Formats: sequence, structure tokens, C-alpha cells
Amino acid sequence: MKLNLKQADTEIQPQWQPIVGYPCPPEFEPSTWVKLWQQPNPYSHDEALLLCQLTEDEWVAWIPDQGETVLYRYQFFQR
Repeated sequence: MKLNLKQADTEIQPQWQPIVGYPCPPEFEPSTWVKLWQQPNPYSHDEALLLCQLTEDEWVAWIPDQGETVLYRYQFFQR
């Protein structure tokens, strides 16, 4: 008796499907003001203006009295 050592092709690719009846949270857009969870320094504002999205989790933003910076998605939330 011989063993078949060939691996079966059973890989299933996950697919994202929206849940019907539940609204998706709004995506952030450029020119949107957001609140910061933590100020970059004690003298800067606690809000930032999103300028453009770099990656799925990174945004270029402008913070008054601080200037331009890169924010990660976990660092801000919708006002």
C-alpha cells in the first residue's frame, strides 16, 4: 500500500462581505477635521485636518501650531 503524500488543494480564500442592515462606518476623506486621542505636544491643538491618505492606516495631516505630520488611524477619530 502506498501513501498519497500530495497535499489536497483545499485552500479557501476569505472574502469580505458587508452585513446587510448594518451601516458601514464612514471612511475618512481629505479636508476632514478629526480629533486626536493624544496631542503631539502640550502646546498643539487636539484636532487635525486630514490632507491625503498614504496607506490604508496612514494619513498626512495638518495640526494647528504643529504643522504637517503623518498620523496612524488609531491616533484619531471622527469629531
